[in-house]
Amino acid sequence: MLDWLAHRANISPQKTALIFGNRSWSYAALNDLVGELAAKLAASGVTAGQHVAVLLPNRVEFVTLIHALARLNAVIVPLNIRLTETELSWQVDQSDSRLLICDRETEPLAVELAGQVEQILSVDTSAAVVSLIDIPAADASLWQARPLNLDSLQGIIYTSGTTGQPKGAMLTHSNHFWSATASAYRLDTDPADRWLLCMPLYHVGGMAIVLRCCLYGTAVVLQNGFNEDVVGQALATQAVTLISVVPTMLHRLLESHRDQLANSQLRCVLVGGAAAPADLVKKCLALNLPVAATYGLTEAASQVATASPDTVAGKPGQVGKPLMFVTVRVVDEAGHDLQPEKIGEIVVSGPTVMRGYYRQPAATETVLRNGEFYTGDMGYFDQAGDLWVVQRRADLIVSGGENVYPVEVEQVLRRHPAVDEACVFGVEDTEWGQRVAAIVVVKRGAELSTQELMDFSRDHLAGYKVPRLIHFIDALPRTASGKIRRDEVRRQII
Repeated sequence: MLDWLAHRANISPQKTALIFGNRSWSYAALNDLVGELAAKLAASGVTAGQHVAVLLPNRVEFVTLIHALARLNAVIVPLNIRLTETELSWQVDQSDSRLLICDRETEPLAVELAGQVEQILSVDTSAAVVSLIDIPAADASLWQARPLNLDSLQGIIYTSGTTGQPKGAMLTHSNHFWSATASAYRLDTDPADRWLLCMPLYHVGGMAIVLRCCLYGTAVVLQNGFNEDVVGQALATQAVTLISVVPTMLHRLLESHRDQLANSQLRCVLVGGAAAPADLVKKCLALNLPVAATYGLTEAASQVATASPDTVAGKPGQVGKPLMFVTVRVVDEAGHDLQPEKIGEIVVSGPTVMRGYYRQPAATETVLRNGEFYTGDMGYFDQAGDLWVVQRRADLIVSGGENVYPVEVEQVLRRHPAVDEACVFGVEDTEWGQRVAAIVVVKRGAELSTQELMDFSRDHLAGYKVPRLIHFIDALPRTASGKIRRDEVRRQII
């Protein structure tokens, strides 16, 4: 089959595909850009199966790269631009990425990773690295369309857990296709849809919007990250019909752009990334905002279960029924199905589930069993068959839609010469969902201030992982077997 963009450009060439700022591109124009970029990448040595790391903010070139790498049958490895050099270095090496693509904004960080890759390319003009702008694309016509194997790998997207290093979820084109189809069955599509994309494209939720709109033949309204004023302006002027946000974003919009939300053309506000508090949902309902609460995972190509707008009002807090083609079970420790209202582990199966974690067979075997993905998330079905998520991945912290796992932060804190022990956890926060907090035991005779430890953390961690609350204690509470009592630790600071 043809790749999705080439097919879409063939059947609806003049339909709007992408809007960014004051510019827009039809599907035919976007396909031309992708063909030219694919030719330049091929001239640079990119081949089928190659892993290509992308370190870019949301911009048009990121969208074209998603399509161009698919056209080359290469594998995209999107990197979180908020991570430090130390964090990114591990991901670049672990993913076997030998080419890194950056822009003017991320180039200084990319240059720090030069030792990890064979080549760095910039989508902007540059004196430090090779610019894609300067590479000839004489054979661009050869890259206007290419066959696409649905079962081939589309991307390796890193996701956080509660222990160890991040894991690279291997997603195929087929995973994305079935996810897009299932989402359309639940949320419907409209030929005039415009999906505002302010989520990072390096997250599965952002990338999924690009691929879904291409399949649907609808438009992406792209923004470079989330800014309340820019989103409000788009709602007022760009005829946006769908928007994907995490609760933090929605909270800010309700506080600052209530009128734009109330008077918008939105037919769906998809809220995911963390549990949407009931009071937040109620505020939306008071404005007649069509909220759809969703539960999703990188490992399942985004959406797993979604409560459509017409079902949210009756039961704020639930995430609805599993999407079409997706099977969800709630099981006990032995893997047996639990009755409604009984809390257990959420297990997902179906064509949206990833192939596995790249080069992490032990981690893959832990979560993929007999074709089912054991999420580690806890939840239950109610009597009506709607899913409720009680807790995300044991001790996982979800702050502003970003996943933070305590072990990584604890490892950094313990690297400070004055720190003996540390325990990291999340505390509830109205705006962010959760904030990162830490209880720290200082070595005998040493002195350490909260600010000093925060500054130390910022040198080694992305900003959203840095503890905002730090409490010093003489000793950490432990169980009889020596495990840290996280529940007791949390009480020390709340």
